[in-house]
Amino acid sequence: MHPDFSLKENVTHGTEQNPILGLHFEAGPGTDFPDHFFVTRHWHPTVEILYITGGTYPIEINLEEYQLCEGDFCFLNGGDLHQITGSGPDAKHEVLIFDSRILDFTYHDEWEESVLAPFVDRRQILPHFLRSSDEHYEKLKPVLLQLMKLSLEQPPGWYVSCKLLLLHLINTMYIHDMLLPAGESLSAGDQLKIERYKSLVSYMELHYSQSISLKDLADIISCNPQYLCRFFREITGTSPMQYLISCRIGHACTLLTETTSSILSICLDCGFENVSYFIRKFKQLKGCTPKEYRNRHM
Repeated sequence: MHPDFSLKENVTHGTEQNPILGLHFEAGPGTDFPDHFFVTRHWHPTVEILYITGGTYPIEINLEEYQLCEGDFCFLNGGDLHQITGSGPDAKHEVLIFDSRILDFTYHDEWEESVLAPFVDRRQILPHFLRSSDEHYEKLKPVLLQLMKLSLEQPPGWYVSCKLLLLHLINTMYIHDMLLPAGESLSAGDQLKIERYKSLVSYMELHYSQSISLKDLADIISCNPQYLCRFFREITGTSPMQYLISCRIGHACTLLTETTSSILSICLDCGFENVSYFIRKFKQLKGCTPKEYRNRHM
């Protein structure tokens, strides 16, 4: 995922027939993350499981900050707003991403209705963390490690084996009362705050090529521009318009490296009306001009 990506993720995880994806990430010289691992705030409808194999990982989940260490597992439920940082060049982790709908059965027996359906519908969610000090860590760790291994190596029959292991994981968590009612994870106020934030960044990402005013953004969450600026800065540390500029520059970077369009054309396609302003803002954020950026990354 592009490091400037920050909204509902539209990446396909796995294939349509096998919607499970295993990934390995590490920082350090010669990798995509030479100094540290970082993926900025985003969310997706799929479930994501992280296993930390090296370094420490400050992580933000639904605007709350936590710390992950080597050996920790982290469960990100569909819709969780999250941001992940791996501190230093020794940061390493593995990821399993899956669509919870693959666990749904057409035959609605008791277990389907009481356990699986609530999980698939996000009425019941996974706990966010499983640490070595937790009571059921040793029981669940082998299941999770086998899931990671199968999804990464993909031997014959790996997909069905992963589905069976996921069912086993959910069942074990259910037996030990580890599944949580979705409504208990966030207060109504925090949920509203997150939904407002999602609405704003989704709008900016979808309409970045158009003219957008503070009033346009304020109208999305039914407030005045002054409140909008305070609200947005509280969450992101920046103003809505500065975030919009960063969003536009991020899309410009993609166009610079993936197309042969002219600088003027990219400027206009990304919502800038003045090419001099575009170049100035680009240099402020990226440390080089658009032309220099293209030459470096082609």
